[in-house]
Amino acid sequence: MMRLFIVRHGATVYNVGEKRIRGRIELPLSELGLKQADLAGKVLAKVPLDVIYYSKIKRAAQTAEKIKKYNEKAQLIEEPLLIDLSFGDWEGKKFSEIFKSKEEEQRYYEKPSDFLIPNGETFYQGLDRIHRLFLRLRTQTEQNIALVTHGAMINLIFVYLYKTHVDMFWKFLVEPASISEVELLPDGAFRIIRVNDCNHLKNLQSNE
Repeated sequence: MMRLFIVRHGATVYNVGEKRIRGRIELPLSELGLKQADLAGKVLAKVPLDVIYYSKIKRAAQTAEKIKKYNEKAQLIEEPLLIDLSFGDWEGKKFSEIFKSKEEEQRYYEKPSDFLIPNGETFYQGLDRIHRLFLRLRTQTEQNIALVTHGAMINLIFVYLYKTHVDMFWKFLVEPASISEVELLPDGAFRIIRVNDCNHLKNLQSNE
């Protein structure tokens, strides 16, 4: 049995204030994000991780490095399939700059598959990357693996696991530096242990 610890990167300056699309823009962790990533690393120190796979985007790489600090024996490996969804021409823009009205923005939440992101990926392309990653994970022998990636990719991981439509994308939102845990069972099934666990961040949030 394989246990996957799915970690969203810590916060950046784009995670506060008016909603803004991040995608593959190279944003470092904010001061808060660095603290969050460190706390995620500390709680995962209780798990003997074999491998830490991470997206090369700086905010995810920094989070992975914090986890590695507390799990020195784990391999730290960049995983191209975990890179954030490409939002093309939307990247760096506020939602108010992308959508013509609140109604259009609401439709994006309700039926995101209707939207073609200019020069970006589709949600189906991101889902295909997740499919390929899990096909490979099923062939591996490691027992405890961390996947350090982005909110959009974690949403798609749960769309994939639940075999639901990509229009359910927004139903699986997770917070920065949250930890979700999934067991991949030998018979090809899976078990969801926890989703969007932020218990390790409670004291930090109350002090910020």
